[in-house]
Amino acid sequence: MKKNPLIAVFLLALVSWIGNLWVYEKNQLPEPVFLSHFIDLPLERGASFKLSYLENHRGLHIVNVEVPELPHASINFLNKNRYAYQNYQSVLISLEQQIEETDPSAAPLQIKQVRAWLSNGSSRMLDIGHVTLTPTGKNPDKRSLFDFSSGGTSNQNVGYTLVTTKEDLILTGIESPYPDDSSPRMKLYLDALSLEQEPGYLTSLRSGDKVEVEGLPVEEISFPIAVKKGSYVRLSYRFEDANTDTPEHKGTKEFNQIEEAVRVKAQAPDGFKDDLAVHIRFESDLSASDIRKIVQSRRELP
Repeated sequence: MKKNPLIAVFLLALVSWIGNLWVYEKNQLPEPVFLSHFIDLPLERGASFKLSYLENHRGLHIVNVEVPELPHASINFLNKNRYAYQNYQSVLISLEQQIEETDPSAAPLQIKQVRAWLSNGSSRMLDIGHVTLTPTGKNPDKRSLFDFSSGGTSNQNVGYTLVTTKEDLILTGIESPYPDDSSPRMKLYLDALSLEQEPGYLTSLRSGDKVEVEGLPVEEISFPIAVKKGSYVRLSYRFEDANTDTPEHKGTKEFNQIEEAVRVKAQAPDGFKDDLAVHIRFESDLSASDIRKIVQSRRELP
């Protein structure tokens, strides 16, 4: 007895449909998820930071975001990037309205969750990583020890800020809140004409318009450093993958987005202090494989 070819075709189509449905479901997030951020910035009017998240093409979408610690913040959704099964979306949190003057000695504002309103009318608190906003001191005389000269970043996760000194000053150190043992690893380099006496060092400040890492690693510099008026000071940074080069570890990152203000501590001979805040940004260039890992990790949560 011959089999009906139509039945065979139907069974083949059914198996294919079931297989496609299985693959589709396997690649779906249970709900939208924010990436892991490390943000450490001054708490002041005009400050802003970006939070990014993933959501499925279909199903629940985030339609609004609230930050309980910043009730008057402005929320603006940015452009989407589309992956096979998810959209990569960012939302900009801006302190555009007048904020109350805060005592510089007040404790920093810590934000680890935001409230996300979903397309089905529900809301929930979602983890975002670590966001710290620190009150800043006032400078009524508006005196500054530095003049901005140039700066830049590249898609290779490197960047720099180049300034000139307006007065004779002393660099007393560099402060960065980013944990040394976190991934990706951040390396800082200081470049100044007064550091030419360091062994084996060649200054490259005259090519300061190039987005490259130049100067001495900060950990190799002995502070304090005296810098003359009219000198150049350049702070460069580079983000590098930590861990090993094995397939399961290569490219692993604890934080997908990093934004912080690294402070170069400076003091004039009369005791006036004016820290140079260098803004640093890092954003993972997520591959399709990275997205699959994020989806898998979220699906494995209880």
